[in-house]
Amino acid sequence: MTIAAARFAVRQVDGRHLAMGLALPYLAARQPFAAFQAGELTRTVAGQILRGHYLMAFEGARLVGYLGWACYSPADAAAYAASLEAPPDSRANGQGVVWLLMAAATMPEALDTMLRDGRRRYAGWRAMGVRHRRNGRVVVFDQPIRLRDANAQVRPEN
Repeated sequence: MTIAAARFAVRQVDGRHLAMGLALPYLAARQPFAAFQAGELTRTVAGQILRGHYLMAFEGARLVGYLGWACYSPADAAAYAASLEAPPDSRANGQGVVWLLMAAATMPEALDTMLRDGRRRYAGWRAMGVRHRRNGRVVVFDQPIRLRDANAQVRPEN
């Protein structure tokens, strides 16, 4: 374990209301999430938390990162990549593709630590998502999830 990894505790919190109460103000204070309409931000984060598709990074008691995703079948993920329209929430518990929806961190090391935990949970799957470039270009990424360290693999709970 690296020094940076030991600095942060990455976990889900007990209780969906506490998770929402921590995640929403944290994300709403950061771009691009600050530009989201409140209803859209709340709906998206609530879906991630209810499905257990999120991680938070803490430095002591202070929230320093949030990572949220959905899991799709390869067919649903391919359709999402082609249309940039998300499948219905009812299909966000698929198998095979982790679609990264939200990533925010106060420090780059916190994001790295959350991503490392996510790779352990979903090793062997594919990671997909959309990056919005400053020049307005939208880029879809698609890559295999590989473990980058010797830590044991953790299987996803759902």
